[in-house]
Amino acid sequence: MLDKHERDAYYKDVQQRAATIIRFFKLNFGGLAIGTVFYCFSLTPSLLPRPPLYAGVIAGISFAVGYAIGAGGSWIIRRFVHTEFSAKVKRIAWWVMLGLAVIFVISYTVWNAGWENQVRELIGQADELQGPHVFTIISIAFVTAAVIVLTGRLIRKLIQFAAKLAARWVPARLAAGVGLIAVTVLLVLIFNQGLVRAFITVSNRIYHSHNQTTADGVVQPQTTLRSGGPESLVPWKTLGFQGRSFIGSGPDQSELEHLNGRPGLEPIRVYAGLDSAPTVQARADLTVRELERTGAFDRSVLVVATTTGTGWVEPQAADSLEYMWNGDTAIAAMQYSYLPSWISFLVDQQNATEAGQALFNAVYNKWKTLPPETRPKLIAYGLSLGSYGGQSAFSGVEDIQNRTSGALFVGTPSNSQPWERFKAQRDKGSPEWQPVYQGGRVVRFAATSEDLAKPDSSWSSPRLLYLQHASDSVVWWNYNLIWHKPDWLKEKRGPDVSPDMQWYPFITFAQVTVDQFFGTTVPNGHGHNYADTIVAAWRSITQPADWSAEQSQKLQTIIGAYPND
Repeated sequence: MLDKHERDAYYKDVQQRAATIIRFFKLNFGGLAIGTVFYCFSLTPSLLPRPPLYAGVIAGISFAVGYAIGAGGSWIIRRFVHTEFSAKVKRIAWWVMLGLAVIFVISYTVWNAGWENQVRELIGQADELQGPHVFTIISIAFVTAAVIVLTGRLIRKLIQFAAKLAARWVPARLAAGVGLIAVTVLLVLIFNQGLVRAFITVSNRIYHSHNQTTADGVVQPQTTLRSGGPESLVPWKTLGFQGRSFIGSGPDQSELEHLNGRPGLEPIRVYAGLDSAPTVQARADLTVRELERTGAFDRSVLVVATTTGTGWVEPQAADSLEYMWNGDTAIAAMQYSYLPSWISFLVDQQNATEAGQALFNAVYNKWKTLPPETRPKLIAYGLSLGSYGGQSAFSGVEDIQNRTSGALFVGTPSNSQPWERFKAQRDKGSPEWQPVYQGGRVVRFAATSEDLAKPDSSWSSPRLLYLQHASDSVVWWNYNLIWHKPDWLKEKRGPDVSPDMQWYPFITFAQVTVDQFFGTTVPNGHGHNYADTIVAAWRSITQPADWSAEQSQKLQTIIGAYPND
């Protein structure tokens, strides 16, 4: 049995521990206010529809960021303003704030369904947001925000502990700074050397294993006109998952002849996988030898395609070109990574540019030695990260015109060059989402087939065409969105961008970041899907002499029926 003194001491210790726990979980007034504002703004429209789960994650992260800003602001104010309100005033203010927070959170979550359905209608997506989305969004947001805020408080406790230890050796005024620096360095090391490295390692293992597999229905070709087939310099097993899919698919000669109603050729496709040669340059040289072996330089059109991160070549683009030219084509591509584009963009950007430069330069060095009157049209092509890497082979308009017969780049990621330079130097009055550069004389930007005729002026050859949608988050995402309102939200907007979309610091960045995960799940003609424009694009760039508008429509029907990968 404890005596009275021991019991009092015990109960006092329990009360102190309880108070410490309560303080740890207690919300900051300013943090709650700003966090609620960020939560509400995060549920306003973005470029593409978001399922409730993702909307909740964005809302939770936004609340946590707003909470940090509000709590930080409160701390600064308390440092310089020493006026203290009475307990009654504080209590009333808290009840008012809690009431307003509940009202705004529920209202904006309900309104989110209307905004999301508006975006769905703009991009032609038939399904509407239904079901208990309010509960889902609020629940996910609460869990996400709680994890982030509590983690932040644990970090603060760690800084205080480090400062307390530092105070044994340095003056008290310096101890807080020493503690902050020490914990920051520790967290950076854990993030970079631990989490990031582990993420990359795990990703490499997963996707490397996937790269060794083959898609259902894909079989080794029996024609000598494809890599991996008879007499090929590239073994089938080294092509990788996407390489085998590219080589083992596409229309054959009979399918081309059926569509075009006249004799055609078997299309040439060559490819080098990561396992086909030890270096980027070796793979590029191997690809050129494959082009020579297959007789690709005797065809009418030769396309150098820079792949996406996994080594993927878009089937709609490859197939439509072959149909249009009745098989009198060759397409060359090579793999530089087996990671998805969004991971490759973070860790493999240099690999994409090195591959784009090495492959095009290797093909060009052979092509330029051929007689001009007999050599094929040399076309540069790239989609998404392939556009980023493919463009890196060129310094500007003159270089593209001097070394190609035309270029087509699709869904170009922000900061790609020279795309970024063309956009920044666009003609006055043209919007960022569809700029006009030097009157459209050489370079044009299009979202639809009709846009190819804009501006109403002559389009000289060789031509450079960029396909980009106003709703393609891959095109418009960049770190500047955190602090800077982009021109595509200031100027007249594209037809598939909600008029209710606004720019908010950090929030818009988070929204557009998540939008990228849904870019290929929306209908063609929106987001990151360009299948309904690719036929017209190839016709404009390659300029086949015997191809009519009626044939384009017929082919577009075929290509438009392809599934979105």
